[in-house]
Amino acid sequence: MLSELLTNWKMHTHKFDEMLILVVIIVLDLALGTFPFGSNFSNIGGFTSGFLLGFVILTRRQHHWLNLNKSNTSQKQESYQYALQIISFVLLSVGLVGGGVLFFKGVDLNDYCSWCHYITCAPPSCKPGYISCEDYQIGNKLNVTCLNNGRSGIFSLSNRNPDEQAEELCYRLCGK
Repeated sequence: MLSELLTNWKMHTHKFDEMLILVVIIVLDLALGTFPFGSNFSNIGGFTSGFLLGFVILTRRQHHWLNLNKSNTSQKQESYQYALQIISFVLLSVGLVGGGVLFFKGVDLNDYCSWCHYITCAPPSCKPGYISCEDYQIGNKLNVTCLNNGRSGIFSLSNRNPDEQAEELCYRLCGK
C-alpha cells in the first residue's frame, strides 16, 4: 500500500491522511513483533518484500487527462515508475535469492549481528543477562530452545534433576 501511495502520489487526494494511517499500522505491527513468540524479522522481511513487490506489480499508469467525448484515455507511465520497477525487481530478486541461499546453507545471521536480538525483544527479555528457554521432555531426551537467539538442541538426561539440567542447558545454548 505504501509503495502504491508513493508511486501514484499525484493521484491521491488525501495524501497525508493515508500516509499517517500507513505509518500507524507499521508502528503497531513492529510493536506487536516485540511480544513473545513474535518476530520482527518476519515483519521487516514481509514489509520490505511487499514494499518492493508493490513497486514491481502495482505501478499504474498515470492519467494525464480524461476526455469524456472519446472512449480511450491517454495513459503514460512516468520515467520514475520505470526506474522504481527495475530497481525494486533487482533488489527483490537479490534479496530472495540471497536469503534462500543463506537459509539452505544454515547460516545463522545472529552470529554476525550482535545487536539484532534487540529488534525482537520486549522488556523484561531485553535486559542484559536475561535468558529464556522453552523445553520439553520425551523419554530421556530433553529438547531445549533458547528464545533469545533461536538455538536449540536435544540432550540426553542423566539421573540429576531434569529442571536443573534444563536450566544449565539453557545457559549453554543462550551463550551465558
